[in-house]
Order: sequence, then C-alpha cells, then structure tokens
Amino acid sequence: MSAFANRFVGQSSLPARLSEFDREYFFSLSKADIAALNEQFRDEHRLAAALMVLFMRAAGRTLDGFTVIPRNLLRYAAEAVGVSAPSIASLRAIYRRRQTHAAHQRWAKDYLALTDLTPADEDALTAALKLQAQEAAHTDDLIEAAKQWLFSRQVLIPSPYRLLDWARVAFAEVEAQVVACVSKSVPPAAAKQLLKAVYTPRPQGEGLTIEWLKAPPRRHSPTTLATTMEKIRYLKSLGAHTWDLTDVVLAKQRAYARQIQARRPVKSREIRQPIQLVEVVCFLRVTLLELTDSALQQAGRRSQQLLRAAAERAQARRGNEATELLAQAVRVKGVLHDDSKSWQERVLEAQRLLSGVDAAAGTSSTFAARVRVALTQDPQRVHACLAVLDDLDFQGHATDAGFVQWQAWRGLRQRNADERAAPGALPDVGPAWQLLVSTSDPKAAWQAFEASTMMALRRSVRRGSVWVDHSLSFRERDQMLIPQQQWALHRKAFIDQLGLPETAAEFIKPLIATLVAGLWGVVGAIRRGQVEIGRDGMLHLSKLAAMPNDREPRRTREAIYRSIGAVQLPDVILEVDAATNFSDTLLGHRARSMQELLALYGALLAHGTELDASEVALMIPELELTQILAAMRSIESGKRLRRANERIVQYQSSIPMAALWGDGDKASADMMALDVSRQLWNARVDPRRRTYAAGIYTHLRDRWGIVYDQPIVLNERQAGVAIEGVEQFNRVEDRIRLSLLCVDSHGHTSVAMGVAKLLGFDLCPRLRNLAERKLFLPHPFSIPEELESVVDRRVSLRAIERGWDELLRLAASIRTGRVSAALALQRLGSAARGDLVHRAADHLGRLLRTIFLSDYMAVNDFRREIHMLLDRGESVHLLQRAVYSGKVSPERGRRADEMCTISGSLTLLANVVIAWNTSRMEAVVDRLRKSGVRIEDDWLRRMGPAHFGHINFRGTMRFGIERYAHSLINGQDQPVRQLRLI
Repeated sequence: MSAFANRFVGQSSLPARLSEFDREYFFSLSKADIAALNEQFRDEHRLAAALMVLFMRAAGRTLDGFTVIPRNLLRYAAEAVGVSAPSIASLRAIYRRRQTHAAHQRWAKDYLALTDLTPADEDALTAALKLQAQEAAHTDDLIEAAKQWLFSRQVLIPSPYRLLDWARVAFAEVEAQVVACVSKSVPPAAAKQLLKAVYTPRPQGEGLTIEWLKAPPRRHSPTTLATTMEKIRYLKSLGAHTWDLTDVVLAKQRAYARQIQARRPVKSREIRQPIQLVEVVCFLRVTLLELTDSALQQAGRRSQQLLRAAAERAQARRGNEATELLAQAVRVKGVLHDDSKSWQERVLEAQRLLSGVDAAAGTSSTFAARVRVALTQDPQRVHACLAVLDDLDFQGHATDAGFVQWQAWRGLRQRNADERAAPGALPDVGPAWQLLVSTSDPKAAWQAFEASTMMALRRSVRRGSVWVDHSLSFRERDQMLIPQQQWALHRKAFIDQLGLPETAAEFIKPLIATLVAGLWGVVGAIRRGQVEIGRDGMLHLSKLAAMPNDREPRRTREAIYRSIGAVQLPDVILEVDAATNFSDTLLGHRARSMQELLALYGALLAHGTELDASEVALMIPELELTQILAAMRSIESGKRLRRANERIVQYQSSIPMAALWGDGDKASADMMALDVSRQLWNARVDPRRRTYAAGIYTHLRDRWGIVYDQPIVLNERQAGVAIEGVEQFNRVEDRIRLSLLCVDSHGHTSVAMGVAKLLGFDLCPRLRNLAERKLFLPHPFSIPEELESVVDRRVSLRAIERGWDELLRLAASIRTGRVSAALALQRLGSAARGDLVHRAADHLGRLLRTIFLSDYMAVNDFRREIHMLLDRGESVHLLQRAVYSGKVSPERGRRADEMCTISGSLTLLANVVIAWNTSRMEAVVDRLRKSGVRIEDDWLRRMGPAHFGHINFRGTMRFGIERYAHSLINGQDQPVRQLRLI
C-alpha cells in the first residue's frame, strides 16, 4: 500500500487542527454513507456516528483515544448529515452515555466490514511479523508493519501496547535464531579469539583493528587498492569467508553491521556477549563482501586506466610516425630529383630509405594492435594490477578465456623467467594477442601474456563468467537468477506474473504488426517533408515548431510565484511535514519532542546539502553537534528515506493541479553530476564541467515528483539503473504503474530496451547520434521503397527464439527481486557479447528501437512529449543544484550507505520544494480564478513547480515547530490511557 494513503492508519488521535486537503482526501462521506446514516440514526446521534465512520475508516481503530475533533472536520460532517455543528466537540460532549458510544462503535464496525482480532488473525500476524523481522532493523518498523497488515485485512487495530508486545516478541525470536546461526558458524573458542582480535590495536598508530576495518577506501590509487586487499586478507585470516550465514538475510546482517559502524568500540564492548558476537560477525562478513566489490571495481578501473594510457602512447607514437614518414618522403623526393646521380643510384638510394617504412608499416596494421603493443610495454604496472588480486579466490567456467588465463598465470608466475614462456606453457590467448605472445623472446612473450590476462579477466568479471563467492555484485551470474530447478518447476507461474506469452513467436507477432504500421507512418512523414533521407543514408528530422501563445503561460507563471512570495526553507519543510508526516517515516515513530524533530531536520540538511554537521549546528542555534550526528546515523539505516520520499510524492501527485501535468503513467530518468572531492575513490571527471563528480540518478514522474533516486558511478552506462527505478516503483500495487520511461543516450542500450519491454514498460531514448537512426529489421522483411537506404537488416528472430526461455528467466528474477535490474544489466553489457541471453535481448531491443523511432519520427506530439519529460528532469536538476550548491566533503561519500543517504536526502529536500510549490500554486490559482482572473488549464500545463528563486536555502534557520506541534509531536503510536466515558 502507498505510504501517504495510509498516513492516519493506527492513530489513536487526530491533530487539533486538520488541513482542508487532509479533510478532503482522508475524511469524506460518500452518498451511500450519508444515506446509511440518515436511515439508521436520529438527528441527535447522526453526527456522532458519522465521525465514528470517518475515523474508523481512516485509522482502522476505534474512536476511544482522541478527545478533541478538528473544527473543519466537525463542520463538514455536520453539513453532510444535515445537522448543526456544536461549538465544542469532545468525547465527553458527544457521548454522554457509554451505551451510545458502544452502539455506534458496533454499527460503524459492521458498516465498514471491520472485524475484531481473532486468535487465527493473531497467529497469522505474528508469523508475518517474524518474516518482517528477518530484515527489520528496529521494532518501530515492525509496529508499523503490524498496523498496515491489520488495516489491509480490515481487522480492528488493537492498543499500542499489544502492537509493541508483538513486535518485541517477533524481533526477539529472530534475534535468537541469528544468535544460534552465528554460534554454530563461530564456535565459543573461535568467538573468544575473534572478539579479542578485532579490539587489538593495529601497528603504526592505526587504532583498533575494528576502527581500521571501518575506514572506507580513500582516493583511487594503487596504494588504496593494496590497502583494500590487505583488509580482505585479514578478514579471510579470521575465517570470514567460511562462515555460513545463509540463515541470516543480508538486510539483517547489514542492520547489525550498521550498529557497529555507528558506535564507538568502547560502547560496543559493553554489550552482552551473544549480541556483541552477532554484531561483530555480521560486520566482518558484510565488510568482506563490500571490500571485495570495492577491490574488483578499483582493479577494473586500474586496468582501464592502463589501457587508456597505452592508447594515448599509441596515438602519440602514430603521430610521430606520421611526421617521420613525411620527413622520409621529403628525403626520398630529394633523392629522386638529384640530377647529380644516375637514375640507377637514385633508385637504389630511394629503396634504402623506404625499406624501414615497409618494416614499420607491417608491424601494427590497426590502432587496436598498436594499443596492445603499447600495453605490453608497461609490464610493471600491468603485473602489479594482476598481482594485487592474487589473494582473491576467483571461480569461473572451465571454458572461459579469462579464467583459463588467470589460472595459467597463477601457476606460471612462481617459475623463473626462462620457464614462464616455454613453448606450449602458455594457453591460447586468442588471435588478437597470439602474435605478441608467441614471440621468440620469452620476456616479451610473458609481458604480452600478462597484459592479455589482465584484459581477459576484466571482461570475464564484468560479464559474470568469472566470480568471487565472497562478493555482493561479482557473484556467479547464474546464482543471481532463479535456480534452474525452481524455474523448470514453476515456469508458468513466473511467466504469468510477468504477463508474457510462453513462446517468442506469440510475443513477436504483435510487434511485427506494430512495426509495419510504424514504417508506413515514417513513409508518410517523408512524403510530408517532415523527415528527410540525406546523402549519408541517415534519417534527418525537422525541428519541432514552437508552441503558440508562449507569452501568456510565462506571464501567468510569474504572477503566480509573485503571489506566493518569498519563503524560508525551514517553513517549507515544516509545512510539507505537517501535510505528509514524513518525519514519522524517517524516525520510525511520531517525534516525542521538539528537540528530536529539530535534530532530524538538521540531519537532513547535513546529508542533503553541502553543509556538514558542524555548519548546520551553527545555522540552527537550538541544536548541538552531537544531536545532529546521532540523527544523521539514524537515517542512514534501512529504506526509511525511500519511504519518506514516496509519501511526499504521493501527497504532491494527489493535489488537483498535478493532474494537469500528466496522467502519472510516464516518467523521465537522468543523471545529475554532484561535485565531490578528487580524494573519493569512486569519483570520476565530469566531461562537461571538468570536475570530479559522482552521479545521482533520478526518476521524475510526469506529475513532477522524484519517485526514485540512486547514486551511480559517473561515465558508466545508466540503462540498468533506469530500469531499476521503474521496476521498484511499479511493485506497489495500488498506484498507477509507469508504462513509459524517457532517457537520454546514456540510459539506453538495445539490451535494456528488450528487458524493459519484458518488464512491462517502454524505454524511450532521445538519441544523440544520427548514426543511431538506422531502422533495424529482420531478414527477409518487405518494406516500402522509400526506406530501403536507411534499413539495416540485422535483427535475428531466430536469436530471440533461442534465448527466449533464459530471457524470461532473467526478467522473472528481476521481478521477484532476486537480482536488481542494475546488476543484471551490468552483466549483460558489452563484455557479454556472444552470450545467448545478451544476443536475444540485443536483437529484441533492435526491433523495439525501430518501432520507437518510427513513432518518434512520424508523430510530432509523441516526440514533443519525450522532449518535454526530459526537459522537466533538467529543471529538477537545477533545483537540486540550488539545494546542494557545493561539493561533497572529502571525508563523506566513501561508503555506499553514506552515498545513498546523501542521494536520498537531496531528493527529499527537492521533493519537499516541489510539493510545497504545487500546493501553493493550487491555492493561488483557485484564489485568482475566484476573483475573476482568466487562467487556462493549458497555461498551467506548461509551467512547473520546480521554481526555487523565492526560497532562501541559506542563513540562520529558525524552525517554528510550535506552530505544527499538534501534527508532528507526540502522535499515534505512543501507548495511551483509556478515557473514561460517562
């Protein structure tokens, strides 16, 4: 269920003041409700019964706990049932007889089809909570899950005390199972040695061992990679790679690991030993998995740097050779024109000068061959890149070239130089490297073999045919998918879940019909002059005409924002929090004090802006640094930021004006480069701004809310994270599903288009290069004559049919959550060419791209919508840059959790601004229209809520929490005293 729609679920009371939006959205009586109330009750009881129905429908529990009814709710209910509203509304005023109150409760419960909790319900709930507790980090998460479980099944929610008892029991039972699993994997004697080892001081002043392990990798360098591998070796010496923790889900291991990460060692040692051992073991295991990923990523980047350096040297050498050849040609020309010599002497001299040119030209015929030669001439760095990975236990397929070469390299590196490259000792390295490896010079052959092994291993790791068991992202590709036995047994159920046919022919048939219609649409566009076929054999599009009446929407937008006026960021945050209670989601409960809520806001600013905790403490005088740091650590855990963002987005999209901007079934996705320190190991240079940066990838719904965010590495393909965002959004059943996602060229590959279609939505790229506007078709396929020159018949329907079953297995694995789309698409990148699944997805994507391009070129409204959605994403990036105007400090962003929190907090602050602007625009437009000002809906569609010029993001901040305390402080899930009714 959506977070915002269930905002009042489980509450024992309502705020003293209720916004009109909340009243309309959550507390409205239908005609059927009013008819039932009029039929059942007399005038003096009708209002009380109506209030009982409204509250029980929204909260899922009885009205026993709240004493004051908001005035606007009382006034609305009285008008709806046709009675006069009393001036004071409390339980004492409404229900003067206990019997009347009980009777109204029974009637409302029967009318709303609510049931009392039965023993069977309690058993099912406790079982569900035990399942939830396997991943939960705190009992607050289980209490919330219990409320949602009961509400979704129309069971009356009992008192907060019972919910807390169930949550504690479920949490304790799962914790006992974790303790038993850890005790089984780490016997008592080994556990004692383990705890002693992690709290032992490190040499050279590095602090305790556990502090050394906590320190994330620093800047990208061979030293950082060596340090990472040293930590991996240490963890393996403790046996972390052998512990069997399969009964403890990864999310639970990470929750325990975060406890160690956020706590000082001296405090960790004070915990009772069973739990202390669990936390330490989970921390060491998770650290090993993350460090292994980090080492492989750093090694891959290092090998890519060496290849790039070799390419630069080859390019420079080719330029020098061209200069030398020109000089040689001048000398030959001079010899041939030397009249002082006979023609025989001139020919012999010219032959002598040109002999070296022939030899040089024959050594490296292509640039790729020159790069390989240059790479072999950097033996020390190539050997160091390989040698540092020697302690990783790579596994692989016996026939994989990268794995075969790695095994051969490990076996041969211990021998002396003469034996290393002995005839027949080196395995086959493929035709590209064979000439260099088979040279008669043993040393040169060994250097070429090492260079070949480095590049082959990198390709194999990227495509998943070589893997490391103690890794998160670089596991065996087949392990990430649904097991073959389970797939064979439940194949039809998985396919039904995807909503796809069982055979490729059934899936392709309607695509072919759509393709034919699209091609004739392109022909029509060519005949209208909308599309031209140039001499280069490419399709050329005419520019879109500007939309008419551009001045009025701009003037109206300016007038609306002038009417809204200037505002301070704290006021914006408080108003949106009062409307959505996103702070409840971030804290896991309703804030218990103003100081707790203020610390949460300070943590959001410290994570979501360039300010650090000490700077935020200076800007908010009521806060201390320690309070902000504690709140920052608390919101790093779990998925609370994601749920808080969902709540704000759902609130924003439910405002009537948002419906003018879209139907909610389309979105755009793009990356924003966030400036970081060059000391960050996964930083990359932004090619546009020439600064070190990290990527924040966001999905913007057509109604303007940011529905998904994820940090990524800059300059890598974004297709996987683009698909992942849509898949995560579409998993919630009671919301409008996204059916179309617009991306730029970086968010698109043919494989991604195929996988997206199997997951139920269309990936629509705005292609940058004209060369990508060829139309790919199957062979044979009849087409109109006008398109013959722009067609490339490189779609194999047979390849799709051959890989169809594995393609379905991949899509089902993504849908069931066994593997993320981002990780799956990484394994199906360019390194996976030739793979059965890659080939099937690639050819399916080519077919889909032709269908998309046909519509893109022939239908101007469709092309305009693609551009409009992507332009909205750019507008939101401007807003995000205004919020995060500086760069990430050097000591932050090194850990994955930290970077995810930065991304989520920045997204939340941007969503807060968008939601606040939307609500104010709605109010201003209503007021202006009532005053007689003409404002067309078409004008409103062409303006958006990403404006930020009227919001002050800096300076001393004053949070007037006291104005919203009735909505934000001491709320729903605190145990309440039963009110005595008389």
